[in-house]
Amino acid sequence: MEELINKNIIASSHINFLFGAGVNGKAFPQLNGFEKSVNKMEEILSKKIENFEDSINEMKKEDIDVVYDIFTNEFKNYENELDYTNISLINLKKMLNTIYKIVENAENRQRDMKQINIYTLNYDNIVENILNSEGYMNNSVSASTLGENINFLDLVAYDYTTYKYVPTFMISKLHGDIERPIYPGLDKYKTSLASEYFEINFRMKEQLCKFNSVLFVIGYSCNDEHINKILLDCIKHGLVIYWFKFGLNDKVLENCPENQLIIVDQKDYNNPIDSTRICAEYLEKLNG
Repeated sequence: MEELINKNIIASSHINFLFGAGVNGKAFPQLNGFEKSVNKMEEILSKKIENFEDSINEMKKEDIDVVYDIFTNEFKNYENELDYTNISLINLKKMLNTIYKIVENAENRQRDMKQINIYTLNYDNIVENILNSEGYMNNSVSASTLGENINFLDLVAYDYTTYKYVPTFMISKLHGDIERPIYPGLDKYKTSLASEYFEINFRMKEQLCKFNSVLFVIGYSCNDEHINKILLDCIKHGLVIYWFKFGLNDKVLENCPENQLIIVDQKDYNNPIDSTRICAEYLEKLNG
């Protein structure tokens, strides 16, 4: 890993991240951790729920709507009570701070090289809140805000004091936000083809196909076929992916060139640590 990723490579690359639910570590529950929603599903199906998404697919539409309403309210409560001193979110902040400094200090002054793309499958505003707390320029787009923010998809800040472009984060919510989400289930792929979601996915592919593009994948389960297809297509155009694993049996893309899909393993899978922490530590070495 240390031979394949170095400061010069990063400094001359278009920087991109793909975040799945695991990026938040234990600070925010994953689907099976939404107790009220899961309890309702168990009541409806009269059985123990092992997998949220698989169980949704077994339910009638009217029951799904009931669960989704509970899920939405439960999600908002969790987000309102979120503890940003949680170690998982501290690790996430460190990682974002470090990549900012790397891009800021890079000799490359091209405008588009200063944009840091974050593609997230999460509905929450955690990344935006962290970036705002650090005072970093950022913009966010989702299905519910695309019409308002479409003119700012390529926004890069400029400092007229130093006459330099400033690192700017562009957050794209591939599955929408809690106001207009792509809920898990059989209709997930079909919904992602709707125009407002398709526009965001299309732009992701466009960005990842740029020459010298690098993608850091953190907390992604590799279970979204439409996302996997985009990544595989972009690899054919030269995309290099650094895939940070949390669990030994975590799925990753298959049949990819080894020099374009670099798997970053845990030092000890019996005692795994946050992938954001591992990524932050690698980036800190580059920045040191």
